[in-house]
Amino acid sequence: MSRRIAIKELTASDLTLFEWHFRNKNAGNQKAINLNANVFTGILYPALSELAEARHGRLPIDMFIYGPGLEGELNLQRKIVKHGTYKNWRLDGEFIFNPVESPERFNILQPHDYVVLEFIGEFAPVTVKALFVANAAAEDQTLHHACQEFVGNKRMVALPDSELHNLVMHAAPSGEHPIHELLLEADLEDAALGGVEGTYRLLRRSSGRRMSQSDLQQARENAETIGQRGEEFVNVFLSQQLSAGAIQTFDWVSQENAISPYDFITVEASNEQVLIDAKSTSGEFGRKIHISTSELTTMATDDRRYDLYRIYEIDEESAKLRVARNLKELAVSVIDNLAELPAGVSIDSISVSPDLLRFDPEIDVTIPDEYEGDGIEAPLPPATE
Repeated sequence: MSRRIAIKELTASDLTLFEWHFRNKNAGNQKAINLNANVFTGILYPALSELAEARHGRLPIDMFIYGPGLEGELNLQRKIVKHGTYKNWRLDGEFIFNPVESPERFNILQPHDYVVLEFIGEFAPVTVKALFVANAAAEDQTLHHACQEFVGNKRMVALPDSELHNLVMHAAPSGEHPIHELLLEADLEDAALGGVEGTYRLLRRSSGRRMSQSDLQQARENAETIGQRGEEFVNVFLSQQLSAGAIQTFDWVSQENAISPYDFITVEASNEQVLIDAKSTSGEFGRKIHISTSELTTMATDDRRYDLYRIYEIDEESAKLRVARNLKELAVSVIDNLAELPAGVSIDSISVSPDLLRFDPEIDVTIPDEYEGDGIEAPLPPATE
């Protein structure tokens, strides 16, 4: 199911959801966190208002709380409600008490602190992850500042997936910080593709839950599915380029040879042959790109130009595409460095930050209604010597 993310600045009345604040701060009887309608139903769940009457204004949710600081996961059953003519929905239910193992956990929260909310559900939320960020917690201070910069003078703002990644990278909290729980899908993708950083963050998760073999297998299957879907978007893009006369022909090589060190080959209008590798993610552009040693070797040694197509923010019918052209210089540099490894030691793949590559501007690609996934086949001229 899809997810939506928001950041909310906490008020004194929002904090009354916590039993200690209700008893000690005299901030009213709300006992709930307001979910501002202009964001919650105006942006995140625009169809929810129509569902409200059928659901009697009550949405049961599975709630996972993280923070402040490095405090780990607390799982509770709560609800999101809308009473009568009230403008806003509220994250409501029974008081949230400080847990026995951390008896002052939520006391540190103050007005103008923040909660990062991840809502899971297609038409209405069924699960909420709530990460509380306290300025008084040393481990939260850089993240608190990043939230403050992003929210500005608003009470609640929607946060696209790509912006969440950028915000966390900018704040650079410790690897143990529970904000990484909201980047779990990205870390699972990286680990499934052999990435060291994603694996490291998963091992250091503060929630206390560990990844099962089935979790990792599912992540591998998801990565494979996204990879195949990304190639379909490249196929559509190249078909459009062919129709526009920008290229003479192309072939979807990986359809016939799954171990090919490139996915497509095109012939430009200038007769130049270009090898293309598609690197896909359902997430943001900035996720690490994984390149195999066989791909690196082909980049470095083949006389033909080798381009990398980065397909990202993939959904059912659309994706974004950026192209990095002619990766020979990078590949040669990496292979030269790998040559210093001891005899008998080899590297199967590398992870590359997109920031290291020079990409063309972003292109929107949409799957047309009549698309059936067929590659366009045409004879290729012989490879140049």
